[in-house]
Amino acid sequence: MVSESELGTKARLLQAGRRVFGERGLKNATVREICELAGANVAAVNYHYGGKEKLYVAVLQDFMEEELRRHPRDAGVTPDTPPEERLRVYVRSVLAQFLGDGDPLSERLGKLLTQEFIEPSQHFGAIFDSVCRPLHNMLLDIVRGLLPGAPEDVVLRCASSVIGQCVLFDFAREAMSRVNPRLQLTASNLESFTNSIIEFSLGGIDRLRAGLSAARAA
Repeated sequence: MVSESELGTKARLLQAGRRVFGERGLKNATVREICELAGANVAAVNYHYGGKEKLYVAVLQDFMEEELRRHPRDAGVTPDTPPEERLRVYVRSVLAQFLGDGDPLSERLGKLLTQEFIEPSQHFGAIFDSVCRPLHNMLLDIVRGLLPGAPEDVVLRCASSVIGQCVLFDFAREAMSRVNPRLQLTASNLESFTNSIIEFSLGGIDRLRAGLSAARAA
């Protein structure tokens, strides 16, 4: 049985890791600094998390789960809600998460997470399986509702197109703002960006649906 003090130490290590990894990244962070900040023995990271790399994964996973609690992909909808509305909620929540909460540490952790998406490290598999895959499956379910009976490869490509439009405003935010400042995602244009992605996506899906219907009728 784990004691309360051990649970406290584990939580302090997670918070200390959040700060140190956010400031220094995985490579430059040291176990000693994390343990000193947490007020823990230098062996505590290995004892509670199995090493620095696994603590890093735990920090990013905790951060992403926290962001999803703030911006759930299914806020106010259910599987029975029309798929168009489910898609709108999903897209808006992704964009809102990219906006962040104004906290510099959260912004740095967000950049670390973005880097894992762009160039996944050997540690990212655990995060993808536990957090990202269920979100991806939710999006696939929404697209299947918009394209009933469509081949799975069509569903996969549509879902990738939708999420690709969203992540562009995070992964390429600096480039987008240089191209035109009006392409920078802000709190004031969140709704208009959401509407634009939804209208564009539903227009493409409508065309695909018509093509699939014509092929079935031929």
